Amino acid sequence: MSIELITITLFTSLLVMLALGVPVTFSLGAVTIAFTYFLEGTDALFTVATTTYQQITSTTLMTIPLFLIMGNFLVKSGISERMFNGLNYWLSGVRGGLAIVSIGVCVALAMCGGFGPGILTMGLVAVPAMLKHNYSKNIALGSVMAGGVLGEIIPPAIIMIIFAFIGRISVGKLFFGGIVPGFVLACLYVSYIVISGIIRPESLPKSTGQVTWAMRFKALQEIFLPSMLVVLVLGSIFLGVATPTEAAGIGAAGAMVICALHKKLTWSVVRDSCSETLKITGMALWILIPATLFGVFYSSAGAQDMIMEVIESLEVSRWIVLICMQLILMIFGMFMDDYAVVTICAPIMLPIAKLLGFDPIWFSILFILNMQMAYLSPPFGWALIMMKGVAPPEVTTRDIWRSVPPFMLLQFLVMVAVMIFPKMATWLPNMVF
Repeated sequence: MSIELITITLFTSLLVMLALGVPVTFSLGAVTIAFTYFLEGTDALFTVATTTYQQITSTTLMTIPLFLIMGNFLVKSGISERMFNGLNYWLSGVRGGLAIVSIGVCVALAMCGGFGPGILTMGLVAVPAMLKHNYSKNIALGSVMAGGVLGEIIPPAIIMIIFAFIGRISVGKLFFGGIVPGFVLACLYVSYIVISGIIRPESLPKSTGQVTWAMRFKALQEIFLPSMLVVLVLGSIFLGVATPTEAAGIGAAGAMVICALHKKLTWSVVRDSCSETLKITGMALWILIPATLFGVFYSSAGAQDMIMEVIESLEVSRWIVLICMQLILMIFGMFMDDYAVVTICAPIMLPIAKLLGFDPIWFSILFILNMQMAYLSPPFGWALIMMKGVAPPEVTTRDIWRSVPPFMLLQFLVMVAVMIFPKMATWLPNMVF
């Protein structure tokens, strides 16, 4: 069977299964195993076992549960809530201060454990507080969701680990490539909140509680240790003292020490942290393994050679090809989990980007920025689903969907900026490495 016919039947079968409601994991696995068996025979199924074993024993993927448990310890022990209260003291009296603090805590949690903790924690703590103070629902919900998805681009992001593993590129370079775009985006969020408060002061009232300087300085105790943990983890990578995997282990141990110092290292905290870490790690690996098998089969069938020939035959600017790839990712992101999009598209698109002469780290950051937008994109956006699960009862799905467009626009602008100014993504990795 020709590679062209394989491509048509393979992707048609996959889309049919997804349309029937079969989960991505089982769709990818079933289609891949069926095509491998019928086209390459029984012996080829040995690839399924060897690939699976390589995945679950990879030292690179060990960073996923370690970084997750670091963040989960801080969330389950209540330390993240104390960080929110502590930062809130320092911004007391500032219009929109609660929303700005929410983004600050989301950044801190992103640097401790990736995507999920920020939305879950701030959705339970900050959103009710903002609604109680008569904040606009759009700002209250949008700031928490947009702040939470900063965990996709600010290291140590789980999606970066998966992307680096699939693309065979440096995890460390990818981590540092995301720092500048991530913090630029966080600053734009804060700027939007401040400007909204100036234009519509009634939507972002000032806090009325009395806060003394003694309370502010005491609150620094809640902020100091988690901040030092972030510096220790990222600094050890930056200085070359530890690999990302070793730094993740340092972070996990450090989070346990912080819990112990706050007298929060209880059996329930350990149990809940491990349980949540196991669930998310299991989900990531269940998607990653069949998607990798899909990529291995499709590549062995000659897909990359076919794609390269098609790209080389196109008489269009390489930037047109790049924009088309970004549009495809946006569409996929609206209907599929970002892990699935990465594991399906990265093995195909990254070689194309290299063939066209684009920097692989720069292209990877563009890809991940696109996936960050996907988290806020209806109808599938995970951030929307998570917010609905933790928001107060009076918050409707309509409220959640209406709150994301301004923040998605800011994400899009940063993605365009990185596209126009590649050094936003490449300067820091090149300097460090």
